[in-house]
Amino acid sequence: MSGSRKQVLSDAIKAELGAEPADLKSLFTDDIIGWSPYVTVSGLAGLADLAALREEAFSNVVITFRGLDEVGNRAFAEWLVEADHTGPLVLSEDTVLDATGRHLVLPGVTVADFRDGKIRSFRTYFDDIALIEQIAGA
Repeated sequence: MSGSRKQVLSDAIKAELGAEPADLKSLFTDDIIGWSPYVTVSGLAGLADLAALREEAFSNVVITFRGLDEVGNRAFAEWLVEADHTGPLVLSEDTVLDATGRHLVLPGVTVADFRDGKIRSFRTYFDDIALIEQIAGA
């Protein structure tokens, strides 16, 4: 895998949030584990399923990076995502938020650990209540 950890993380965030298509196998290890406020994922197949759900839920996705850095075997990204909520957003087996058509703006941070040039684990932090409030129109 060539490229800096910053570039890999940038490409991974764009792919995961549906801003750009990518070969997840070129960015993540097969045994990837990840966490965010409303989902945990384990394995490349699980990550691919999650990315597909997000692609269905959001359209017109634009990601702006406010900061992107790497230290040792870790990369950090501070980002702002804007998207339209145009499909069902699956939060859990029991919770699905139907499309609202609302334009959403959400800042967040992702921290990724690397192995052999690919992301082995990540943690994504954002205000999940702010996301739900925007979807609900609160």
